[in-house]
Amino acid sequence: MDELIKSVLDKWLEIEYYHVANKARFVNSDGTLKVSYKLILDTIRCLDYLTTVKNNYSLNYVITVIALMWEHVERDEYDLRNFILKILTRIGYPTSAIIVDDKFDISDGKFFRPNSVIDMLALTLQHQKNEIKINENVFLLTDFQMEIWNGLNEEKLIGISAPTSAGKSFIILLNTVSKIISENIDVVYIIPTLSLLNQVTEDYNKMLKKLGAENYKIVNGFNPNSDNNFNTIYVLTQEKALAAFSNEKTAFSKKMILVADEIQNIERIKMDSDLRSKILYDTLIEFRNNKNVEQIIISGPRIEEIDTLGHRIFGKKAHDITTNISPVLNLTYSIKKINERFYFKQYCSIKDNAFSRPISNANTIVGYGNKQYSDEYLEFLINFIQKIGSQDQNIIFAPTSSKAKEIACFFSDKISDKSKDLNELIEYYRDSISENYAMCNTLEKGIAYHHGKLPMHVRMTLEKAISDKVIQNVICTTTLMQGVNMPAQNIIIRNPHLYTRKRTDSAELSSYEMANLRGRAGRLLKDFIGRTYVLDESGFEGLDEYNQFDLFEDTSVELPVGYGDKYEEYKYEVDEVLSKNESVNAGMNKYGYLVSYIRQTVLRYGKSAITRMNEVGINLTKEQVAAIISKMNNISVPKEICLKNRYWDPLVLDSIYTEFESKKLPNIPIERGAKTRLNEMLKFLRDNSSTSHMYNQYVPQQHREGIGRSLLCNACMDWSCEKPLSEILSGERYSGEDATENIDSMIDTLQKVVSFNIPLLLKPIFDIYENESIFLLCMQAGAYKPITRRMIEIGIPRETAIYLNGKLFDKSVFDIKGEVDVESTIRNVIKKKYAFLPYWIQVQLEFMI
Repeated sequence: MDELIKSVLDKWLEIEYYHVANKARFVNSDGTLKVSYKLILDTIRCLDYLTTVKNNYSLNYVITVIALMWEHVERDEYDLRNFILKILTRIGYPTSAIIVDDKFDISDGKFFRPNSVIDMLALTLQHQKNEIKINENVFLLTDFQMEIWNGLNEEKLIGISAPTSAGKSFIILLNTVSKIISENIDVVYIIPTLSLLNQVTEDYNKMLKKLGAENYKIVNGFNPNSDNNFNTIYVLTQEKALAAFSNEKTAFSKKMILVADEIQNIERIKMDSDLRSKILYDTLIEFRNNKNVEQIIISGPRIEEIDTLGHRIFGKKAHDITTNISPVLNLTYSIKKINERFYFKQYCSIKDNAFSRPISNANTIVGYGNKQYSDEYLEFLINFIQKIGSQDQNIIFAPTSSKAKEIACFFSDKISDKSKDLNELIEYYRDSISENYAMCNTLEKGIAYHHGKLPMHVRMTLEKAISDKVIQNVICTTTLMQGVNMPAQNIIIRNPHLYTRKRTDSAELSSYEMANLRGRAGRLLKDFIGRTYVLDESGFEGLDEYNQFDLFEDTSVELPVGYGDKYEEYKYEVDEVLSKNESVNAGMNKYGYLVSYIRQTVLRYGKSAITRMNEVGINLTKEQVAAIISKMNNISVPKEICLKNRYWDPLVLDSIYTEFESKKLPNIPIERGAKTRLNEMLKFLRDNSSTSHMYNQYVPQQHREGIGRSLLCNACMDWSCEKPLSEILSGERYSGEDATENIDSMIDTLQKVVSFNIPLLLKPIFDIYENESIFLLCMQAGAYKPITRRMIEIGIPRETAIYLNGKLFDKSVFDIKGEVDVESTIRNVIKKKYAFLPYWIQVQLEFMI
């Protein structure tokens, strides 16, 4: 029987291989193997045997064979729905049967009725053990999802590790919503990217409405004056979550559930330059010591010993819920050159060896072994996609954001057919950004590009269009790996390089990141198979991350925790700086953040800082801490100023406090002289020896002096004064030959430098001299009017908030008092006028309706 089981798998994979190879036209003849009646019978026999007789059978084998059989069988000749439903239910994956059931009733979760009464009764009983009911709504779950559900109802700290399509995020959502309905509790959901923030916000909104929840609100920022009568779902980036702790008395003072999704992002804490991972870690440590946290959930794909990770972060025993089973079969195909001959290879996670055959017409392959994206290579790429994915949704991986745009523009120039479905979206981008915005041209041909530098309103609307399948081909960067739900059957990647010109600091996709990227192929409950195509396997060879015997395995990762490793690596240097009382400077770029962290912790906690630092892996003696306390007592800058600027060295803050000439700082950006004062502050930070390294850290090279700095100051003022993006991007600079490059460059500057870096850089000065000023808040939001800023804080994209303020609101609407009333009025006005707004504006407001 074992031989038959192996033979059945090999035969289906061979059929699949030739099906794909023929589509790619890598074989000259019709090499497709036919599905025989005998193979169907053998497959049924094997699957029935494994799921009824065999102990400890491979779930991955069963899912793989079912997926391949359903994909390649003649469905008019063989009606296998009843059998597949029965097998999937047996193995604990009844929900996947939705794919084979064209009569599935989504409203009440009912499948078609099996022909046999006995089968129907058996399936009904098996389904009942996997069903949960919330407010009369029934949900059918997999065995793994049921394990998560039970764990969430019983444990205080839960670590969940599973492949991308295992449905873990859905159960976290469902369980937290059920608790919001039945308890007086908040949810704090921390996510790594703005794209995922939009998705999670929308998912919560839809589920709460479906289940008839009341007395709740979803927000994307922390407001200490929020009404505690509502159950609040905070969907926050780590930056916004940590910022809430600057006022410790009001930060998350209600009973709550903490969810840290995509926890694998903490891995980059070991990189000196990655501040976001450190912010994520420091945020979790703050929640560790928050007594209002009732339950903690951490989740991510393929994380080793996630219970140990949870224990090391939160200091409590964690419950581990892990699986390596995915309901979507992910297959990887690659082009490999061996001894001057090209081969087409098929990788399957349950096979030890790749299936490989020579490519007959290898003369069509271009650019193999190269890093540059020449026109010839892009021609080959687009032809390949049109062959293998002409009827599918495809994601083409690009190494950088600029290359993603370049590839999309090239594709759109080569495609003749125009997309009629996207005219309204194109006009919306032209009106809200620029006539010369590159996305407008690519969308005309149904091509889009997606990366982390897109404006928020573009990101939200574009992801909606992709989800609605009106865009077939998306060129995407590493944003794809951050949990964003962009459905696609195929992912195409050239190599693991995250660059086109190699430098000493050039990065590669790790094998773990590659596994997560491959896991994005195939839509959950829509596709049985997702395919990844690697067009240049040579790019992976020789990299330490990749095992030559199992190049595209489903890699898991053990995440580092804390600062212990880095401290041990630079212990001598750190201890010496602390003992000499030197301030952090540019020469300490490898370990300066550790010096700042230690001083800040000692300043905040005094003698008990020893315990706090032990929690994160830094072990100082009592004598060292006492010496630091003594030195911190001699600085002039008030302690509360230091605590509000946790990533600054207190000695550098002291330099600002004693050396900056205090003049009146602007309260709001429209004040006369605000731009002049902004320029003076930046000049001081640049020219002061103690602060110049922070200036260089936050201000890109091209904006540090001269015309570049003048351009930056103008951008800061335009953005803060609520000037619409379309007006900022008008003028000669944003037309002509360099228009698209300058548009993208300014958008990136506004979103990264103006709204994030510059407020962080200027914050110490404002904390010292103008504590009540809202100037930096206006710069962060890109708006100065209270109504516009409040809409942005709620989660409405800046450009849309500016539009709505002009269209829906006037001063008479807000004859009210208090932050809560303002938010309530905004929501009520939008709900009342929603039906009259343009469609793509409505898309961005769905979470409020």
